[in-house]
Amino acid sequence: PKRSHSVFTNCISATGRIYTDQSGPFLTPSISGNKYIFVICDYDSNFIDAIPIPSRTKEQLVKAYRTGITRLQQRGLTPQFQCLDNEISQLMENEIKSNNITFQLTPAGSHSRNAAERAIQTFKDHFIAGLCSVHPQFPLHLWDKLLPQAELTLNLLRPSRLNPNLSAYNHLHGLFDYSATPLAPPGMRVLAHDLPNNRKSW
Repeated sequence: PKRSHSVFTNCISATGRIYTDQSGPFLTPSISGNKYIFVICDYDSNFIDAIPIPSRTKEQLVKAYRTGITRLQQRGLTPQFQCLDNEISQLMENEIKSNNITFQLTPAGSHSRNAAERAIQTFKDHFIAGLCSVHPQFPLHLWDKLLPQAELTLNLLRPSRLNPNLSAYNHLHGLFDYSATPLAPPGMRVLAHDLPNNRKSW
């Protein structure tokens, strides 16, 4: 074919939309005291952020929210609009407004309007699949230690909405180097040999 110097571009506007919600209680409290998962779904990158929390008090929700929002802002994503559940505390409302974010409450009985509901179900399915592959003697109270790997592997499978050629993980964190960070199934049982020279007296 004849070569040309034509270049075609397409403009895609970032919406700045995020969706937040929290899951129900896990089967057992974790060793760190966590019982719930606070989920932030960023629409543009399609990234699902799962943050363990010990309770659903307004202080813990604001703390988890602040962690998730800071993580997005540090990676160049500035939330502008937030959709959340049909109730909000004054403390959370003040936190949202301090980040210059407008918000909208989901009408009662219309949970499907909040994309975080679907994100929670997607993350739960992925996390349960990982729990099914752990060693039979894996202590279930360590479940929150598996969240970082579950979040990583899930977002590697989700394409970014702004750039479908990138995964949601790559959109936020850059290229993932499989050679530098090999991924093993979660909850594997391993034997660690401590050399005699490194052992303590007891």
